[in-house]
Parts: sequence; C-alpha cells; structure tokens
Amino acid sequence: MREEMKRRFGDRASIEYVNLDAPEAREQHAETLSAIDDAGLLYPVTVIEGDAVYDGSVSYPAILRQVETRLGGAA
Repeated sequence: MREEMKRRFGDRASIEYVNLDAPEAREQHAETLSAIDDAGLLYPVTVIEGDAVYDGSVSYPAILRQVETRLGGAA
C-alpha cells in the first residue's frame, strides 16, 4: 500500500498505521478514538485527515480513491 501511495501521489500523501494496542498510541489519538467510539464504528477504521471514512474492513482501492479525491483529482 505504501509503495502504491508513493507511486501515485509522490510526497503529496503518506500513510501511517497506528496499532492501538500501544498505550502511547491510544493517548496520542485519544480525540479521534473518542469520535470513533461515539459514532459506534467497527475496527479497523480508516481515518483520513482526522475524518473516519471507512470502518469494519480495509479497502486499499477505496482508500486510494478517497486520497485522490481529497488531493483534487488526478494523481
């Protein structure tokens, strides 16, 4: 996924995987986790620019489309 993101978007986008089993990750992302819990979303949750956009599974093509849309179109 990271390679595809880099190939399509260069330095305009990056991906970060956060393992929420780590207490420091839960602290660092507490606000986002609270919003996810309040919305009743199912993990895993894909968050782009602070917005939870997909829950319950990971779809790499959908993530790439969402990033492309947020970047304003063609890669």
